[in-house]
Amino acid sequence: MRTKIFTSMPGVRPRERRLLGAAALVPIVTGAVVELAPARFRMSTTPPVLHAVSFRGPLALALSVSGVISFLTVGLGRSTVRPWRRITLTAALLSTGIGHAGVLLRRGWATPALPGHADLVVVSLNTLAGAATPEQVAALVTAEMSGANAAMVALPETTATLAKECAELLAEQGFRFQVFSTSEGPRESDSTSLLVSERMGIYRQLPSPKMLLGAVVAVPANGSGPTFAAVHPGAPVPSVGYPQWRDYVTSAVDICRHHEDSVVAGDFNTTIDHAMMRDLAPCFDAAVAAGRGAEGTWPSHFPAPLAAPIDHVLVNGGYSVLGTRTERVGASDHRAVIARLRRVQPLHS
Repeated sequence: MRTKIFTSMPGVRPRERRLLGAAALVPIVTGAVVELAPARFRMSTTPPVLHAVSFRGPLALALSVSGVISFLTVGLGRSTVRPWRRITLTAALLSTGIGHAGVLLRRGWATPALPGHADLVVVSLNTLAGAATPEQVAALVTAEMSGANAAMVALPETTATLAKECAELLAEQGFRFQVFSTSEGPRESDSTSLLVSERMGIYRQLPSPKMLLGAVVAVPANGSGPTFAAVHPGAPVPSVGYPQWRDYVTSAVDICRHHEDSVVAGDFNTTIDHAMMRDLAPCFDAAVAAGRGAEGTWPSHFPAPLAAPIDHVLVNGGYSVLGTRTERVGASDHRAVIARLRRVQPLHS
């Protein structure tokens, strides 16, 4: 008695199998295309698209490798997948993989800085509640101050105590900073701090919008000079809520928009591919302006082109960008973003 082995779905006619096979390609191809420009399809804030597009580097690599494998296996063996379906899938994988790579190349991640002395250096680092220690933060800022007139330091997930310790260490090196902090909860990660160089004059803290993990806004006491802010909106996870995440990020960007001469830095938990940061006008992203918009910051152990660029320095007037870069600091899971800025309007107008 012969045993018949079925390699296809029993009870399903060949024509129906062909239709099911063709239908299976639709979500794959559609998903790959949507990930290229999710904001255009109004899906950049919809999970899981919002999470996937944060990692364009891994997407480009995975899609391209899958496309190459699919291309090399077209016509090999007795595959149950019809050649035209395999060709369609191969074309979709390769074209979208190349598309993501093109976006990364256009934004850049290793463009050298312009020469010149910086009027302001901005350091933004999520310290992971002290995983990047005050000593390590102070050493980074001290090194940057050698080529700058002044500095602002945005420190998400940093308590007032840790921020003051950073300031004391910097004072020992001859760099005096004012310390501003806020906390929106009992955990250390609910705090955000801001250091402003005393060379910028005396600053005072303003009430700031709620964004779950803290925001600090400081303005010149005499009303003349740039506004500085450190921000940390909640992340796009179910425990925070996706609508709430969108509102928090919008509030963070609006601090920049609503202050004509401002610098806003921190862990935005958002990339420039998400709707809230697609149009920053009148602000701009310093890394994008410097040709390093694809340089990722989280997680810090990923190579920069493969990490998600969710930490930003936003500028609204007042400064042009000489250059930006990222750097691993201590055991923080974020890379620090360092932006070197040149003043394009008088400090006191």
